[in-house]
Amino acid sequence: MLYVPANRERFVRSAASSAADAVILDLEDAVPAEHKAAARDGLADAVSTLRSGTASVAVRVNRPWTVMISDLKATVRAKVDMVIVPKSDDPSVIRTVDEALCELEGDGTSPAVKVIPLIESARGVRKIDDIVAASDRVVAASVGIGDLSLEMRATPDGPAIRHAFAEVVQATRAAGRVPLGLSGLIVSYADMDAFRALAELSRSMGSTGASCIHPSQVGTLNEVFGPSAEEVAEARRLVSAYEEAARCGRGSTMMGDIFVDNANYQYAKRLLARA
Repeated sequence: MLYVPANRERFVRSAASSAADAVILDLEDAVPAEHKAAARDGLADAVSTLRSGTASVAVRVNRPWTVMISDLKATVRAKVDMVIVPKSDDPSVIRTVDEALCELEGDGTSPAVKVIPLIESARGVRKIDDIVAASDRVVAASVGIGDLSLEMRATPDGPAIRHAFAEVVQATRAAGRVPLGLSGLIVSYADMDAFRALAELSRSMGSTGASCIHPSQVGTLNEVFGPSAEEVAEARRLVSAYEEAARCGRGSTMMGDIFVDNANYQYAKRLLARA
């Protein structure tokens, strides 16, 4: 997922041709306060530009509520796919967003806008189980590492933040939603080695995708979070071996020196579904 400032037309045009699975038009941190109204007014044009590509389109809205409601109105008018809700520190935030979207969508002739809570506080981490279950619109959850580490007075790559990230991943997965995000913070987008290492660590902790701020990072995320050709080939062999064993009435088999049972069969099926 690639973040772009919603008010920067050149960046939006560039994002339309990127390889990102989703483009997030940012109305929040990336847009100065004096330009937020103009960014909101131009949201429909920005979405139209992005529709020339293949990526899903999301919008990160603002807090507080007085600003967020205006953002949600523009979001629905522009027919975006998802809304990123920052500072999601209580399930009531998501329920209120859900209610507002229901009113704004009216007769329901358009697809319902999906919601991704962004957890940026210790309170949000402690309430994550209720937050991800607060609405059927919630399809995923992510962590805002920068704000979370500031509030917790913890280093972005320290154990406290990693533990919080793991809690969010586990709760999101348990709720049947998709855990997203990186478990730390890379300040320089040009440090691709550090960015790749962080993405690989985050994947190992259960994250299934992440966001970035520069098009040069998109390829790295696609490589890390997408299955490699070797992984796909091995998964296909494993699925074939298990299904052949099942046809013979066996619940497990050997594929060379690899023990294959239902657990790694299901893992291989999930990997192939992402390929």
